Amino acid sequence: MTLGYLNKKEEMEGEKKRGNGFLIFAAFLLSSAYNYFGGNMFSAGGFDFYLFLPVAAAGIVFCLTVFLVSPDLERMEVLWKQMWVLLLPLMFPFLWSFIIWIVNSANLVEMRKGVIVTAYLMSGIGMMAALTYLAGEDAVWIHLASLIVSNGATMVTVMLDGGISEFFRQLFALIVSFAGETGELMARLEIHGITYALGCYLVYFLVEEKNIKTHKVLFILTVFFFFTGLKRIALAGVVAAGLVGALWRRIERFPGISRFLYRLTGIGFLVLALAYVGAIFYGLYGFLEQLGINTSARADIYDMYKPYYSFSPIFLGNGIGWVEAQMSIWSETATDLVYNTHSEYLKQFIELGMAGFLIWCCLRCHFQISYASRKLGYRGGVLAFAMVTYIAATYATDTTATQVFINNAFGIILLSYRLKDRIREKRMENQRINRMRSEVYLPGDVFEKNIEGKTG
Repeated sequence: MTLGYLNKKEEMEGEKKRGNGFLIFAAFLLSSAYNYFGGNMFSAGGFDFYLFLPVAAAGIVFCLTVFLVSPDLERMEVLWKQMWVLLLPLMFPFLWSFIIWIVNSANLVEMRKGVIVTAYLMSGIGMMAALTYLAGEDAVWIHLASLIVSNGATMVTVMLDGGISEFFRQLFALIVSFAGETGELMARLEIHGITYALGCYLVYFLVEEKNIKTHKVLFILTVFFFFTGLKRIALAGVVAAGLVGALWRRIERFPGISRFLYRLTGIGFLVLALAYVGAIFYGLYGFLEQLGINTSARADIYDMYKPYYSFSPIFLGNGIGWVEAQMSIWSETATDLVYNTHSEYLKQFIELGMAGFLIWCCLRCHFQISYASRKLGYRGGVLAFAMVTYIAATYATDTTATQVFINNAFGIILLSYRLKDRIREKRMENQRINRMRSEVYLPGDVFEKNIEGKTG
């Protein structure tokens, strides 16, 4: 009987491993399809949409199907709560814009763009939560592998078009010039948003150094592809995040100091972000041009945006989607300027106003770090802080807050961090609650007898 029980147990464990292997493989396919094909567009109802939406929907539906067939309630509960923490800063601009749209009587084009951008971002985080449910802690490495495969496929296409020798010549020139000389082939890789996502993973490797040893191949490939699409602000952000992570690990023994520095840097982030927008409004880039510094036409672009916002507490904003809609209008005129704001801070300020901008900064920075510190432990808080530092740096010269890749990388790294421990803690908590309930409430038959005795 004992032998039969052991054989049955081994068979069940073998089936579980095969099932996990299938889910991991499915997660990799879904993630690869999302990262590689998501940037392609399709038409529906007279409008163009990115494939990010249907692929993410397929991943979420597949995850829910797996949950219904074989539910893991604790895993779902842990991921469900954390997913909404990650979604809040993505939802806020949309919810805040409802007020703005009503006050400003916004047109449908602006509103539609705001809705679509929010849908892309939210579905991406939902997709990351689904991948983490399917693959557990391995989801973070599956996602990274899919990013590398997708970027590798793009690189192969570029190499075939331009030639292998020319590709590596331009790559060498890009690195040596520190992204100052960007050839045509490198430009095709530079605009690939995956580079920013790989930056998040480099920060993860720097903060959790043990992962470099356990995932050497992924680390080497991450570094290589990060430099093929080199962006100076991304590299500066990685360096800054690495320094932040190293500092905070050293003061782990001094929780009072770390809490004080968290608050200090949080306030500093708000002040610097607001000061940067104010500097742009009052002509920073025009002044730099007068000094002979090439700002890549930013001074002219910011002058065009200036009539549409004011650096004032009473400035309400224009609503999410306004900048993109205005860019479309300007692009139809006969000028060769690229009307991108080249700054997420400026874009969010123009769309959300000063009050909404400050709330958005808090949700992007303080809220994420605070939650990670409480739920993921001290090292989890350090990881979140380092990644927020990196992402905040990219906001200065690019509009990365509305790019799905970098948001997804940030999300899945935190979703999968210490997932096994958190599930085990949640399971123990649920068991403790059930024991307390069983001690408080009498069994049904005893309860009924007591009731009969009192009413008889």
